[in-house]
Amino acid sequence: MKRSVPKLALMPAAVVIAAVFGAVFAQMNHSVSASSKPSAGIEAARTQPEEKDQPVRKTPAPPQASAQAKPEAVAPQTQSESDGQERNSIRDGSLSITATPKTNPNTIKVDKLPEIEVDSTNVRSVPKSSIQPIRESRRQIPLTSKLPADSLAEKITDGDSETAFLWHPAFASQGFRGARLDAFAISQDGSVLAIAERTGTALGPNGSRIILVNTSDWQVIRAFTVGRMLKKLAFIPGSTTLAAIAFPQLSIKQDFGLATLDLAAGKEQGFLPLSFPFNAKIGPEDIALLAMQDRIICSGFFGSTVFCIHLPVAKDSELPFHTFETVSPASALAVTPDGKSLAAASLKAIEYFDLTPSAKYRRKSITTLDLGWKPVAIYFFNGAQTDFLLCPAYRDDSAPIFVRSSMKDSLDGRSAGFAIPVEQGSQIGVAFKVKGRIDIIDPATLEAADSVIMEQLRPATAGDNVFVFYHDAIHAFCVIDTNGNCFAVGKLQGEKRWSKRIIWNGGAAKK
Repeated sequence: MKRSVPKLALMPAAVVIAAVFGAVFAQMNHSVSASSKPSAGIEAARTQPEEKDQPVRKTPAPPQASAQAKPEAVAPQTQSESDGQERNSIRDGSLSITATPKTNPNTIKVDKLPEIEVDSTNVRSVPKSSIQPIRESRRQIPLTSKLPADSLAEKITDGDSETAFLWHPAFASQGFRGARLDAFAISQDGSVLAIAERTGTALGPNGSRIILVNTSDWQVIRAFTVGRMLKKLAFIPGSTTLAAIAFPQLSIKQDFGLATLDLAAGKEQGFLPLSFPFNAKIGPEDIALLAMQDRIICSGFFGSTVFCIHLPVAKDSELPFHTFETVSPASALAVTPDGKSLAAASLKAIEYFDLTPSAKYRRKSITTLDLGWKPVAIYFFNGAQTDFLLCPAYRDDSAPIFVRSSMKDSLDGRSAGFAIPVEQGSQIGVAFKVKGRIDIIDPATLEAADSVIMEQLRPATAGDNVFVFYHDAIHAFCVIDTNGNCFAVGKLQGEKRWSKRIIWNGGAAKK
C-alpha cells in the first residue's frame, strides 16, 4: 500500500514560515473585526418589525464553527508564555515552530440587546362565529351604525378570514397604575379607531400593540405589534396607512423617527429616522403630527422647526423633506377649511403657511395668542380660518379658547377640559378631565346649553378621561378613561335625560 507523504514535509522552509504566519495574521484580523460589531443575525432581529402578535423570541448566539471549516490559528509563543501548556509543533528539517492556543478564536462575544417583552394574555383570536353582535334596545342609546360608503374599515377588513380578535386593555400596576394606552386616532371617515397600547416592562424597552376598532360595530378589525414605542398616530387620507411618531430607546439602539404602518397587512411598512437632537423633556403632548395625502408634517420636537416629509418616499432615496420655522414650537397642526393653508398653533401664536407647492410654506399671516399653555388640537368652525377652537392638554389646568374673527374668548369655568366640535360644528362639547363632566356649548353665545356628570350615570366606571371623540352616526360622545374603559354617553331619541353605555371594560375589571 502506498503511503501518502505530508505536504508540509515537501515544502521549503521559507514557504512553511510564510504560510503559518499568514494564517496567524488572518485569524487575528478576523477576530478583531468580529468582536467590533454585532453579527448580522442579531442586527436583523433588532430591526425587523414583528408581523404577528406574539412574544419576541430570543435570538441564539452564533454557532461555533467546526474544526473542519476553520482550523484554529497558531501564534508564536515565547518560552515563558508556553511553559506548563500543551504545545503544537510543526517540524521541517531543523525548523521547529511551537504554538499554544489560549482560547478558541471562533468564539465571538456579542453584547446582547434587551428584549421587548410582549404579554399577549389580553388579546386572542377566536372563530368569527363565536362573536356575539351588539344587541340594541329602545331603552339604551345605540352603539351600532351603518358604515360610510367606501369606508376605511371595509378596506382593511379581511372578509375571507374565519377568525376575529378579542381584546381588552391590560392593566399595569407597577410604575404606573392604569391602562398603558399611549396614542389614539380616528380615521377621516370616522370608521376606524386606532389605539397604540404599550408593550414591554415598566422599565422598558417598550414596543406597541396597534388595535384597530371598527366604530360601526366595535369589533377589533386587527391587532398587531411593532417593536417601537409609538407616541403619536395619524391616518394618511386616501390610503390604508397609519403614520406614527416613534420615540427613541437607547437601550435597544432605536432612533427617533417616523414609522408608517400598513393597516391591511398588519405590519410596519417603513421607518424614516429623524436624525436630529431629541430633547428627553419633550412629551407626546408637545408634538404635533399631521398627515395629508401627499405629505406628513410634524413639529414641536426640535425647537421651532417644522418638518414636512413628502410622499411617497422612494426606496433607497434620501429623505425628501422641507423645513420652515415658527415663532414658537408648534404643538398643534391643522389644514384650513379651504385646504390651501397650514395652521400651526403654539403657546405664543397661530400662524398660517401657504401649502401650494410653489410657495414653499411661505408664512401668510400670524395672530398673537400668548396662551401660556401649549395647544394640542385645532378645530375650525363655519368654514373660515378665523373661527377655531384651541384645546389644552389634559395635564394643563387651563380652559379651552374659542377664536372668532381674531377675537379670543376663554371658556371660563371649564378648567382642564378638552373641547371638540359636536354635530358638524353646530355645538362645542367640553369633556372634563376629572369627574367626567361634559358641557354642551353654543358657539354663538359660548354659554352651556346642556350638561351631564358622567359619574352620576350607570353603569359606574372609575378613571379620568384620556381620549374623547364625538360619534356623529350614533349622536354620542365616546370616552376612553385611564383604566381603559370605553363607553358612550348620549341621549335617547326624543328624551332629555342622558344615558351611558359600556362599549368595553378596561383591564382593571378583569382583575
